Amino acid sequence: PVYWPMFVVAVLAAIIASQAMISATFAIVKQSVALGCFPRVKVVHTSQKHEGQIYIPEVNTLLMLACVGVTLGFKTTLQLGNAY
Repeated sequence: PVYWPMFVVAVLAAIIASQAMISATFAIVKQSVALGCFPRVKVVHTSQKHEGQIYIPEVNTLLMLACVGVTLGFKTTLQLGNAY
């Protein structure tokens, strides 16, 4: 009886966590580039109204590769859960 409500909560938590990680990564890279600590990357401003709305294709690709690498590295959800 509690499977579906918990499933919905877990999916929403995963969505929020992934958005937070993406936003934090973009912010850190943007600041690092501004300070000269990171190589120049293409920064796409996605909004004319809101200054902080950015997209960095290279960082997005690196996050995707890291996610696939972690998924392939742990092989099973049991191993991934044990690492968590």
